[in-house]
Amino acid sequence: MKYDSEYRICFPEQRIFISRDHNWAFSAWEIGRLRNYIKPGATVVHIDSHLDYLDPEINIEEIESVKDAIIIGRKLGIAEFIIPAQKTGTVGNVYIISNDNVSINDTRVERAYTLNHYEHIYRRKWFDDTEGKSVILDLDLDFFNYNYQDMDCNPVLLPEPLLRQQLNHMKKYMWEWDMITVALSPEYCGGKVQSDYLFGLFLDVFGLDIKNASAW
Repeated sequence: MKYDSEYRICFPEQRIFISRDHNWAFSAWEIGRLRNYIKPGATVVHIDSHLDYLDPEINIEEIESVKDAIIIGRKLGIAEFIIPAQKTGTVGNVYIISNDNVSINDTRVERAYTLNHYEHIYRRKWFDDTEGKSVILDLDLDFFNYNYQDMDCNPVLLPEPLLRQQLNHMKKYMWEWDMITVALSPEYCGGKVQSDYLFGLFLDVFGLDIKNASAW
């Protein structure tokens, strides 16, 4: 599959938005708000090998249309999409599951380091804290690459049954997601081949046929 920095597809019925690069999650969330997929102040569950919690280098103005959302998303860096969505009010609290070695100190953010850490320590609290709120799954496929040192090479992936198990857990046993965003991030997955492989697993586990996808 070929995709460049503008690669974006969605499955509107399932409210799933997929992009090559993670900055487009901002645009997807704003579109989700405009389409009433999510209520303002939604909680994001960010599952990623990186925290991606950087201030944007541009001013964030009110998003009133899909066109506005796309224009701003295009200008953001790949790690700058969460805080802008908090600034617009589309996103409120953020729950992060990431083994990134960067620390974070923000009252709107709570963090688990692994899925097991989330399950044992945070599962009940996070679930209770999101009652009455929209909840977004924000998944970067590089979460499944355990080589955090090399770019675009030398991937370290779990065996396929375990990858499927984790994806299935995200789909069925965490939340009833109001919306899902997925970043392919081939460089951080260890290369395009690995990103394609993980993307295929995601589509299969989530019951999606790429032929039914639409550009957005």
